Amino acid sequence: MGDVVIFFVHPNREFGRRSGEGYMTETFDIERYLDNSRKVELRDLALHRATDFPISADEVRCLTYMMDIESHTMLYLKGLLRTCAVHDPEVMAFLHCWVYEEFFHGRALQQFLQSADVEIRTSRVKDVHHERTWRESIEEFGAATLCRFLGDFAAVYLVWGAVQELSTIEGYGILARRTHNPILRDLLQRLIKDERRHFSFYFNKARPLLNSVTAQRLTAWTLRRFWTPVGQGVKTSAETQWTMKYVFEGSEGLLAAERIDSMIARLPGLAELRLLSTMRARSLRESQEQLWYYLPTHEHRRSS
Repeated sequence: MGDVVIFFVHPNREFGRRSGEGYMTETFDIERYLDNSRKVELRDLALHRATDFPISADEVRCLTYMMDIESHTMLYLKGLLRTCAVHDPEVMAFLHCWVYEEFFHGRALQQFLQSADVEIRTSRVKDVHHERTWRESIEEFGAATLCRFLGDFAAVYLVWGAVQELSTIEGYGILARRTHNPILRDLLQRLIKDERRHFSFYFNKARPLLNSVTAQRLTAWTLRRFWTPVGQGVKTSAETQWTMKYVFEGSEGLLAAERIDSMIARLPGLAELRLLSTMRARSLRESQEQLWYYLPTHEHRRSS
């Protein structure tokens, strides 16, 4: 049976290692993943004690954002099913488990927030769906169209997924280290375990597709031009801006952005692709007093 890459997120450590070894494997055992896929376990998590410990208003706002994105995964899947990426049987198999696990991530965050006396409307998922921007729908349609003519476009999806999963891992890790609520910390650490496996799939699946120089160039160009942080399009730009600032501000956020870029740079042809660091640097240039002063739009990038 092949190896599964296990990714650890620590501010002073390397990402990848296997069963205690100091290196990263280059395979993903899809059968092992499918056999072990399950919803995040909460039965032994003392959610009833969530109110016994502090949770800040900013934590609630950030967790609500993350809950909305995790709960929105089914609509991401709807877009993916229109693309060339699903022609691969392993991708299709993975997506079945991925959407299941992500749904329960959103549900777990909702259960924690409700246990912490945060009111969540029953119509929350429906309301978030209606708030999707027109750009997200247009880009989904454009990507699906390009897939019909460019077989290498599948690499774009896989690398994009790797960046988003890795950003989620780092975001949850930062929140877990900051919080004074041990129940929340435990929950986030459980979610991170699933996100590591998701990242491992995207990363290792993208690697062989990027052996093509065309795929490398297409992927780098597309991500530089169109990549946006996790949640933008589902959430408003203002809400995404606030969340990115809250999670990635300060020295800890800088290190996290650099780790993400460093890991993605290990993929063939993407050594110069520094998405997180570039966006952060642009924010610094705009305001020395506030990191992530604004979230650049696609129009800003094109005009630049």
